[in-house]
Formats: sequence, C-alpha cells, structure tokens
Amino acid sequence: MQLKDDNWENLYVHAKKLAEKRISYAEIEKQLSDKDGDTVIAAEIVKQLRQTRYAVQRKSGLQKIAFGSLFLILGFLITCINFHSNQSFTIVMYSFTTIGLGLVFWGLYDIVG
Repeated sequence: MQLKDDNWENLYVHAKKLAEKRISYAEIEKQLSDKDGDTVIAAEIVKQLRQTRYAVQRKSGLQKIAFGSLFLILGFLITCINFHSNQSFTIVMYSFTTIGLGLVFWGLYDIVG
C-alpha cells in the first residue's frame, strides 16, 4: 500500500519529466489528474512546478542583469579615463555599452518571461 506522500512524490517526478519535455502546464495537469484522479493534487503539483521554474528563471535573469550592469559601469569608467587622457574612447564606449545593455535586457526577458 502506497502512502499519500509517496504518490505525490511519484506524480511530481512524472510532472517534472513532462515539464522538461516542454509540455504545457494544462496538459501536465490533465495527465496527472487522469493518472491519479485527484484534480487538487494535480493543481498543487503544477503550481509547485511553476514556482520552481520561475525561481530558476529569476535567478538566471538577476545574474545576467548583474553582469550587464558590471559591463556598463566598467565601460563608463574606462570611457571617463580615456576621455580625460585625450585618447580615443569610442570603441570602449560603444562595445561595453552594447554588451551591457544586451545582458540587462536579456536578464529582464528571463525575469518577465
């Protein structure tokens, strides 16, 4: 006889495998409720999967934003130093700004989803 926690764990593992195959959450919930017959447990598992996925995306997005901000600050400092020493700064200014803004927007895309 399986306990309820074992059943929940087995369903969660099954749902996680389905989510890794990029199956929609509605389809995952339908398959889980067909397999178990309990729609409440299926909805709870899908909610847990969504929270986990969004947490991973948020962490990845924040790291990209941090590296992008670092590139922007570093580009600003190098541009200021080169400007005050009368050296060409256009390559540094445009390249670091482009890389930094690209990473920041990519990170925002990951967070917003």
